[in-house]
Amino acid sequence: MVGFVDILGFADLVRRADKDPGLRDDIAEALGKVRRVASPGEGESDLRAQNFSDSLILSAADTPNGLWHLLLSIDALAWNLLQLGVLIRGAVTIGGMRHETDLVFGVGVNEAARLESTVAKMPRIILGARAFDAADRYANRSEVWSAYRNSRLLRDRDGVWYLNYLNDIACFNHQGGSNSDILQHPLCEVGKQIQSIMQSKLDRTLDQPEIYAKVEWFARYWNEVVAKHPDPAITPVIGELRLAGMETRHGALPFRSF
Repeated sequence: MVGFVDILGFADLVRRADKDPGLRDDIAEALGKVRRVASPGEGESDLRAQNFSDSLILSAADTPNGLWHLLLSIDALAWNLLQLGVLIRGAVTIGGMRHETDLVFGVGVNEAARLESTVAKMPRIILGARAFDAADRYANRSEVWSAYRNSRLLRDRDGVWYLNYLNDIACFNHQGGSNSDILQHPLCEVGKQIQSIMQSKLDRTLDQPEIYAKVEWFARYWNEVVAKHPDPAITPVIGELRLAGMETRHGALPFRSF
């Protein structure tokens, strides 16, 4: 299993961190958590991760535990960077590679990098055909892997499967209600913080179409998965992101004759 991840806007993040020691620590913590995610199943996953500048390369054994350990590690990276207002894009595939402490190469790396740059496009972690087929095959073997596949993999409008890195906050938000336990839960605070950060990013990038397109994709993903409750009668505590064109009009537009 091979994963290639690109941290979007990393150069700007590094510039800000140069004058902010606290932000430098936050970045280091987010990157470090990739290596500290617990293996989800039994057996050796052989997970390895290496980062350089704005990219990460991960590898793991071609097993159910290897696949999901790799995906959950990327999930942790996405979630922690999201709290800093940073999005990631990447791809996971199956292919040969050599991954040592100071050496990484192979056709699997090339394919993952190709998928990331030419297919993923938006801030999503996509699964190549071989990786998704493996996830599907493993799901038929075990209820555990089936649960992971059904909750943590989504299919986009272009037919591509991607990692649902908002699954945990979505499950929390779908509890509904506004009692004190929910409002005081750490996930509620973090979720609202992310909502505020990403809303600001949406509003700031309206005149930067290349950046806005990526943030808009994330906003639609957030609104569909996190802010939309399966029961229309329940209003989630953490709300949606407002997209351009969603504003409420308080009257008819004036008619103009030519």
